[in-house]
Amino acid sequence: MNRATKRQATGSKMNAAQKCGPLMVWMLALVLVLTACGTGGGTNAGTAAQPSAAASAEPSPGSETQAQTSPEAQAAAAFPVTIQHLKGEYTLTEKPKVIAALDVKFVDQLIAIGEHPAGSVVAGTKDEFPEYLSGQLGDVKVLGTRDEPNLEAIVALNPDLILMTDFQEEVYDSVSKIAPTIVLDFYEDWRDTLATIGTITGKQAEAEVVRQAYEDKIVGLREQLSAKLGDETVALIRPRPEGIRVHGPEHRTGSILYEDLGLNVPAFVQKIKDETSVEISMETVADIGADHYFLLSDELFAKEAEVLASSPVWKSLDAVKNNRAYNVNSTLWIAYYGPIALNIIVDQASEALLGSH
Repeated sequence: MNRATKRQATGSKMNAAQKCGPLMVWMLALVLVLTACGTGGGTNAGTAAQPSAAASAEPSPGSETQAQTSPEAQAAAAFPVTIQHLKGEYTLTEKPKVIAALDVKFVDQLIAIGEHPAGSVVAGTKDEFPEYLSGQLGDVKVLGTRDEPNLEAIVALNPDLILMTDFQEEVYDSVSKIAPTIVLDFYEDWRDTLATIGTITGKQAEAEVVRQAYEDKIVGLREQLSAKLGDETVALIRPRPEGIRVHGPEHRTGSILYEDLGLNVPAFVQKIKDETSVEISMETVADIGADHYFLLSDELFAKEAEVLASSPVWKSLDAVKNNRAYNVNSTLWIAYYGPIALNIIVDQASEALLGSH
């Protein structure tokens, strides 16, 4: 029915109403109201009813709907939150804006979920952040070293939250006077630390994505390594002035190799109980009896690594003769312990072992 026909029909109905009295007028009015509702309130007959402009339009930038679903709003909705840590608990009423990190692993974990600290200590003696994080740090201030945090630099940063581990227990009293301080276990599993960092920043979902991606990755690599290596064993050693350090399954990097990647532990290494490592003499290196060795070295102990590599004992090992000894950077493999670094370790270990003869 077009608009002209509809007007004619309406006029006819109204004439009839005038003749039939007030009751008929009321009934016809009701029919017209129902008819208008059924046809979309004035749309052409035969056309499906369309949603109103308000229902079909995208939310405006300042609308309440968008505000509720924006990342900023989602992060804000995560607060207040109470963090349990080694010194008790601390309640964050909002997302911290200026974070001071007293362990480089916190930097790794923050970047992994799209956040940045305002300042951080470094792992070595140089005022440099890890090379593997270069290009991702922005203007992060150096706050001394992990062994000796620079209190003056922390004060100058004016943080609203400080993250540290019990490794820096001696400076806790001084640090905690500068800003609220959360102290986490130095040896805590990185997954637990990451979950805490996600809670602190309101990015629990992002932290879970990072964790799950790692878990999915190591499942596939574990299967490949098992098929390639069979019963072959792997050892992780680090030459130092006091001896050759052999890292066991309880060591943080040892757990990556033996637990995450499922590599076989030599009988000698299995005997390392309640410790993360033992130190042995050069003469007893052959007692380790591994089929593969990861040899940790860096600038600090480069001389010791060279002495081992040139020794008759080392050269006599079947693993060395068969090119199954792999040099890796000890700073990367030991010092950082965040998901970005761990993924690199997993990649390097897998590439070495899967490509070995």
